[in-house]
Amino acid sequence: MPIRYFAISLAALAILLPAVAETAQPAATQASVPASPQADAHTPAEESQVTRKHRMKKLEEKLFSDTETLHHQCRYESEISEAPPEKKVLLTFDDGPEPEQTEYILSVLKKYNVPATFFMIGEKVQAHPELLALVQASDHALIGNHSWSHPNFHDIPAAEQATEVDKTSAVLVKTVQEHYFRYPYGNSSCETNELLKSHGYKIVGWHVDTCDWAFDHKGVVDAKEALSCGVLAQNRDNYFEHVISSVRAHNGGIILMHEIHPNTLKQLDALVKRLLADGYVFGKLNDAEFAKYLR
Repeated sequence: MPIRYFAISLAALAILLPAVAETAQPAATQASVPASPQADAHTPAEESQVTRKHRMKKLEEKLFSDTETLHHQCRYESEISEAPPEKKVLLTFDDGPEPEQTEYILSVLKKYNVPATFFMIGEKVQAHPELLALVQASDHALIGNHSWSHPNFHDIPAAEQATEVDKTSAVLVKTVQEHYFRYPYGNSSCETNELLKSHGYKIVGWHVDTCDWAFDHKGVVDAKEALSCGVLAQNRDNYFEHVISSVRAHNGGIILMHEIHPNTLKQLDALVKRLLADGYVFGKLNDAEFAKYLR
């Protein structure tokens, strides 16, 4: 099935953007997995709302801006258009580490003997060094830089972007040998691209965005966000099947998930089990066949 399977028409986007701007509501808070106690961190519901706002901005710019201009500005480069290695998947988890969530993900990886990469927020690493050590000690995990405080890099100057990268590098420097970075919200910049390259980082995007932030605590996504996330009508009340169908549409690929959103946690065990049963092989970010997808 072709990657273009989930493409959104320009006409549909023109309808979607104003409607979502008027009616978007925060997703429900986590039900089964306790949230991190950090007082200054966004709750999952608040982070969903922020993600929703940035996604609508991205769709609006892609709809009304010249493609060449966006490319020249390096603004949106995280969605990988090249076909992935056939029947090979790579799990990635953003926005941790989180007490209990991180441990649970590691337990699932160990249960099925599959690897993953954790893109960590620096201030959370500083608050929970024990979780960083736990991931580092795992045979199933790599660690990447996901900025210090998870801002939208399109909203802050280049110097502040550099600080976001460097502060997190400082807390990870004794832990990681390979340097990977993922932009918060996937929103990149030319200046930080150059900084990352000069520091030896590989920039990591994704083939499959699970849109775990858009599904509520019951695993349901509304019609407008289903359109923006490419959720098939029959999967609007089934996060599990949405992820499976997205992976099948790409025939594998780098999968974007988040530690902080409840559906990923609730469905992770079943998702890994199904993908293995469907014949997918779980790879690592440093596998040679994934090198061409890293920038």
